[in-house]
Parts: sequence; structure tokens; C-alpha cells
Amino acid sequence: MPVHDAPGQKSVSGRLAYYITPHGLGHAVRSLEVIRRLMDLAPELEVVIVSALPQFIIRQNVPRPLPVRERRLDVGLVQQDSLRFDLEATREALVSLRRRQQTIVAEEIRFFRAENIQGIVCDVPFLPFLAAARAGMPAVGLGNFTWDWIYQRYAEGDQRWEPMVAWIREAYRKCPLFLQLPLHGDCSVCPTVRDMPLVARHAKRTREQTRRLLGLTENQKAYLVSFQLLDLEAEAKGRLEAMADRLFLYKEPLRLPVRNGLALDHLDISYVDAVAAVDGVITKPGYGIVADCMVHGTPVIYADRGLFPEYEILVRALKEHLTTVCMPSADLYAGRWLEAIENLETLPRRSSSVTANGAEECARAIIDMLWRRS
Repeated sequence: MPVHDAPGQKSVSGRLAYYITPHGLGHAVRSLEVIRRLMDLAPELEVVIVSALPQFIIRQNVPRPLPVRERRLDVGLVQQDSLRFDLEATREALVSLRRRQQTIVAEEIRFFRAENIQGIVCDVPFLPFLAAARAGMPAVGLGNFTWDWIYQRYAEGDQRWEPMVAWIREAYRKCPLFLQLPLHGDCSVCPTVRDMPLVARHAKRTREQTRRLLGLTENQKAYLVSFQLLDLEAEAKGRLEAMADRLFLYKEPLRLPVRNGLALDHLDISYVDAVAAVDGVITKPGYGIVADCMVHGTPVIYADRGLFPEYEILVRALKEHLTTVCMPSADLYAGRWLEAIENLETLPRRSSSVTANGAEECARAIIDMLWRRS
């Protein structure tokens, strides 16, 4: 990978493959923020996204089109909707992935050679590390957990998960450097772990500017409903519309067909601008939305999401840094949101004091990895 020295600066050119799990959008949001900083710091470096991410999330978070190779190289959890997942279907999908390992690794090595890829980053697929190791290529992991840590919790109650955990750990051991974000689980399976600051997006507009664009009066309450899919019960719509004095904002792929709902899809308002402007976010605890809320001091109403080890860590962070209320998932699906909203509105809004320059720090670490190997 060519290096062009300038006073006090490393200039890197070439091609980098950035693998992003399509499990949830939090991985995508933070990795696209890192990619955006890479584009600023190393404009001659071409980033190729390798993922099955929906195109809209890429369009919303990077300033110009990027090449995308549509591939899904990990399983995550097989979701039934934004909260509920199918553990048995997840394990079966992992078994299938394991059977295809040799084919997948060979395909990735051919991709490296055909496309002149000179380094990889993974958030947090594990099989690309095997391909990079065999190709003698620099590689970096980035995230707040590794999948073996997630699946180990399920192995404690079902021994059929144990071979999957052991297999995944072998792949992560080929990761030369893991950039560990805050709110993390045990990532020690990777040989070298480096702590990074929080990666989060930052609003470009003030709260007041965004609220004016939304047509909100000073005292009108507005909530961002942050889910990919929310399968509400039949009676839920009426319960939400009964809260006519409150506005519920949402953005694709979510649809919320209520009279007091407002889609942001065709408005010149970014997701993070909305996060900073609303009176609260209604969501499940995921890294991306939790980080965005922490940076802007936005109150959160959160729902439980079943046995997912990251949940406990994120809830602790919410309680430590933000004004929060827990809404049982049964109430969420039934549209019984009023009690949680009224509880939140009685609490003082806490100010934010979180350092969140992790995107730049991660980008610099990636550039350094490529520069040292050039």
C-alpha cells in the first residue's frame, strides 16, 4: 500500500475491505462513522464495504457513494423482529456457515487478489480473519464484543453451542489487533486488544434548529421511535393516537401508521439531529442508539430484549449517564406507552459529559496499521 510522507502526516492510498455484520444497525452506524473519518484523514484510501447492509443506512451516514460487495459472513442472531430472536434458527445457521468455511475463506482470498485489497477491518465477522491470515494481510477488529462472548452465554444452558463457540474463537485468534470500544464484553479472545473512546455520531444542528424544522412548538413533546421493525398489536394504534399531544418520529425501515406519527424519510433531518432534538427516544438498548443518546444527553425509554449479554452492559450505561425508564416489551407491543412517557417527563433531564472521539481514534489506528505494513 503506497505511503506518501508529508510533514507530521501519514498519507495512505490503496484499497481496504471493511466487513460489517448486518446484525442490527448499531454496528453499521458506528463503522460508517469510522469510515467517514477514514475518508477525511486518508482521501486516497478506497474503502470497499463488505456486508448485507441495507443501502439506505450507507447513504444516510457517508458523504459519497462507496463500493459495496454484498456478502453476509456471520449470523449474529436470527431476528423475528427488533426485539425477539430465534436461538434454534441461529444455531442452525451457524452450523451451515461452519460447513461452508473453506469455500468462504477461499472466496475471500480470491476477492483480495482480484480487487487488490491490502487490508481488512471487521465489525465483527470472524471468518475474514482466517482469510487475511492465510493471505498475509493486515487486519483489524473493531467492536464492543466478539460473537464467541455472546454465544458462550447460550452454551451455558445448551451444550450444542459449545463447538460453535470453540470454532469462532479459533477465527478471532487470527485477529492481530482488536479496537475495543466502551460498553464492551470480554474481547480477550483476540491476542492484542486496544481500548478506544466511544464512537458516536454528532448532531450538525442545534436542538432548537431541528425542532423549528419539524414545526414543533417550545413545549410540544416529541419522541423518536428507534426500531427497524415493530410489530404492534391491533389495539396499539388507538392507544398511541390517544396521546394526541405527543408526536412520534420514525425513519425507514420502521413504519408507524398513526395520526400523531411523523416520518423523517423525506425531511432534511438526519437521524442523529432527531436524537438530539427530541424529548426522549423509545428503543431497545443497542450500541448505536445508546451511544448517540449518551453524547447528546437524550432521555431513553427502553424495552427488554431477551437473553442477549450486551443488553446488561448497555442498560448499566443508560442508568449511569442518562434519564431512563424501562418499558416492559409487552407494553411496547400493546402500545401502552403512556405510563413510561409520563414517568420520564417527571424526571430531570441529565446533562451529557461523554467523550466520543472514538471514530477518529479508530480511523487513525487503522491508518497506522496499514502504514506500518506498507
